[in-house]
Amino acid sequence: MGRAFPRHCITILMLALAMATPTAVRAGDNEAVREQPPPGAPGYQDLALAFARLAKGDSEAALKYAQRARTLAPDYEMPVRLEADILSKLGRTAEALDIINAFVASHKHSMALIAQRGHLRKRLKDDAGAEADLRSARQSGALTKEQSAAIDVALYDLKMSEAFKDLNESRLNEAIEKARAARQLDENAETPIRVIAEAYRKKGDPQAAFAELDRYISQHKASARLLAERGYLRRAMKDLKGAAADFQAALAEPDVEPSETQPLRDALAEANKAEQDSIVQAELSGVYKAINKRDYARAAKAARDLRAKYPHDEAPLFALMAALNGSHRAEAAVKEADLYIKDNSPSSALLAQRGYSRRAIGDLRGAIADFRAALAQPGLEPAQQKKVKLALTEAQRATEPGSSQAGVQQTPIQQALNSGYDALKLGQLDAAVRAAREARDLDPEAEEPVLLLLSALLREGRKAEALAEANRYLSSVPQSPAVLAQRGFMRRQAKDVNGAVADFEQALKYGLPADQQVTVARALEEARYTLVAEKAFKALAARDWASALRYGRAAEAFPDANEAVFRVTIAALAGLGRQEEALKKSNALIARGKASGEAYAQRGFLRKGLGDSDGAYADFEKALARGDLPAAQKVAVEHEIAAARALAYEKAGDVTRARDELVDFVRSHPNYADGWSTLGQFHARQKEYPWALSAFESSLAIERRGEVLLNAGYASVYVDRSKESQFFREAIDHWSSDPSLRERPARDREVVRTQIVEADSSVRTNLVFNGMADRPKRWGGHQLQPSFETTLRFDGRHLPSFYGLESFVGGFWSQDRTRFTEAYSRFGLRLRPIDGVNFSVSAEWQHHFTKKNVPYNQLVLSWGYGYGGFAYSSAGSAGAAGALEPAMLNYPHESASQPLVSFATYGTYRVGELRYLQNAVGLLGYSYWDANSRTVLGAAAMGMGAYDSADLRRFAFGVGPAIVARA
Repeated sequence: MGRAFPRHCITILMLALAMATPTAVRAGDNEAVREQPPPGAPGYQDLALAFARLAKGDSEAALKYAQRARTLAPDYEMPVRLEADILSKLGRTAEALDIINAFVASHKHSMALIAQRGHLRKRLKDDAGAEADLRSARQSGALTKEQSAAIDVALYDLKMSEAFKDLNESRLNEAIEKARAARQLDENAETPIRVIAEAYRKKGDPQAAFAELDRYISQHKASARLLAERGYLRRAMKDLKGAAADFQAALAEPDVEPSETQPLRDALAEANKAEQDSIVQAELSGVYKAINKRDYARAAKAARDLRAKYPHDEAPLFALMAALNGSHRAEAAVKEADLYIKDNSPSSALLAQRGYSRRAIGDLRGAIADFRAALAQPGLEPAQQKKVKLALTEAQRATEPGSSQAGVQQTPIQQALNSGYDALKLGQLDAAVRAAREARDLDPEAEEPVLLLLSALLREGRKAEALAEANRYLSSVPQSPAVLAQRGFMRRQAKDVNGAVADFEQALKYGLPADQQVTVARALEEARYTLVAEKAFKALAARDWASALRYGRAAEAFPDANEAVFRVTIAALAGLGRQEEALKKSNALIARGKASGEAYAQRGFLRKGLGDSDGAYADFEKALARGDLPAAQKVAVEHEIAAARALAYEKAGDVTRARDELVDFVRSHPNYADGWSTLGQFHARQKEYPWALSAFESSLAIERRGEVLLNAGYASVYVDRSKESQFFREAIDHWSSDPSLRERPARDREVVRTQIVEADSSVRTNLVFNGMADRPKRWGGHQLQPSFETTLRFDGRHLPSFYGLESFVGGFWSQDRTRFTEAYSRFGLRLRPIDGVNFSVSAEWQHHFTKKNVPYNQLVLSWGYGYGGFAYSSAGSAGAAGALEPAMLNYPHESASQPLVSFATYGTYRVGELRYLQNAVGLLGYSYWDANSRTVLGAAAMGMGAYDSADLRRFAFGVGPAIVARA
């Protein structure tokens, strides 16, 4: 340990340590990172030797010294960083990452080490981990300028890698988003612009793609490649002049790739030619109008003028030949073609046209030569190619020994077909239809005239007429595979998918060419999928969950099944009560990528139903961010987000913000019924019942839904009980048909029926008969106590609404064995001030009929409390039961036996007599409730106590058996 380092080793070590990142500390920890062992400490010499070997290019030896340094100085960071760097250079990146992870997990570390780990993760394709490390290191502010720049480059590469991956997998919105993020890291970078433009192009939005390219090119020095891309885009958008300008600019750039030079030159030539062709075609329109009117002389003259103006363009020659052939001057048409071909290179279409004209004048050998030359060149469309091959075969057959050349001139059907195909190619659809019908009339059973006729009619948009022609032909020739296939496509376009399937199946059965067979088989598969998918959608709309699940799964089995059928299956599972299974399938659908906003919204509702409010909220936010929700579903998702925010504010005690959130939503969407219903439920929870009722009525004005009718009824308990009865009756009427009600248990329906009776009882008369069979004579012996009471509630029906207040009038008579008699009439007001508690206070005026009660007329103040079905007053109202859920009401609604527990106490102060009376009664037993007659019978043990301030024996107590009844 005493020997000194060589000078170059010390220099290397000092340089390495000097370039180290400034010391970083963990949050909340003030102890500095231990960067490197000090001179003379264990590991210091090995670290220096490792740097020295690395400077000489001996990585293996450097690694051994670095490993030894880390072993001797395990708490220092520099040996870890050096060893990881060497391992990475040796291709052992995973080992390097493991070493850094182990050190980070157990020691304080610098952000330079985190940055190093981020670069290693990037090499190992752990993009998420790499981005997290690199961003953390960059945001720490503890790196050098050079290290920060390196991280920016790495983050840019990561974002662009993700953008290219999304683009290749058609996640276009994500590709745009990530390319924009990459551009923020390098505003002058061109690659993100190309990705954004390509994504927009694939989305079918060339204008947006062009805007991105145009904006960048106007502000930066663009490469030849980017100029070319804008040129191709302009060409696709029919801006031929702009495309040509871009292609010329791209060719003039010094960075143009040699492999791209010729394609750009070809594209420039095509753009110039296309622009020229568009001009020529515009001028030729008059020629073809004359041909359609059979004014061939005028058409020929105009065509010759254009031939002279554009001597190297084929379009005027085609028009001239059409005019000459139409006037039966085929020989002149051949001469015109010969003159053009003498000085120009003819296209395959022109050679074929000259071949037809040569055949018409009997020059079969010349026609054969032209047909062969046309087929040898590219450019013929499949239908044209088929026609030329047929013409070549006929011409060759006519030149065979023993054949008559006159036979060629005896095929007017072929001449009509040729004329029709030519007209179709030139866009003269009326002429093509006429020629096709002429050929069909010559041979009604021939297939090709019908196919030509269908093509011309469809291109003119005469779909119904085309379908009628196909039906007419197939009625006489039912085994024509080509016409069957064509009718199948027409039927599919007309939404007759069943008919399309039948036609495709027959076409494949009777045989088609190989290329057409693939197309029709593909169309058949798509049509079958459409049928199954439509059945799934119809079953879902009808809430036939079992059928929707069956058809949905059948549709999923098709290779081209789209997201919509997967959502059908998920909805069906949820409808069948299999929410967990539906959620798993929804997770799997979204995990596939490319999920729409509707998929996220559906998962949000599933999560909400399963109590995962945070997950539901996140999904609803994502659904909106996707930007592809249908208008109605977008409003529903916005409602869920507003309701979730309001509920969070409400739980936090900020009722004002909760109310504002819901009010803002209904103002923005006044025609959305659920928004008003949610606002009503909020007001009801806050006991703001008039506002709650108003919100529920606004919801019902948009949609009469059973659940909202119930909520409006319960809110009306506190506002106007006549409305309560109306809402509940309407809910009962819709119970079996309303989806929000029919799945409720039967008990809920009975609850509502009972509540209707309660709501209608604004005026109620109670007849009460109490009796005692036996007790000590000194206490009065047996006793009879009949009484009656008629109450009129202040509930908005007959009197203004004042919850808990009622007026009453009644009478009482009592006599015991000692002939002690008390009788009086009374009227007054009673108030139940505590919602949900059977407690009352009252003031009444009593008129007594017995001399023992003096004065005869006096004011009486009373209070009472009751618990149980035989308390001094009836059971609590819906409002007293407290919630918008009828199952919480405490009425018995089913015929059954049940325990009987009841307690009541009633106190009275008679102002005139200065007398205070207090009674308490308790019952404990068993009873039977009959739901139909609404009567209760039961036996119980009864205990009672009484106090009378005017009696010598002020207190009285008693216990005994009791029989109770109520109707």
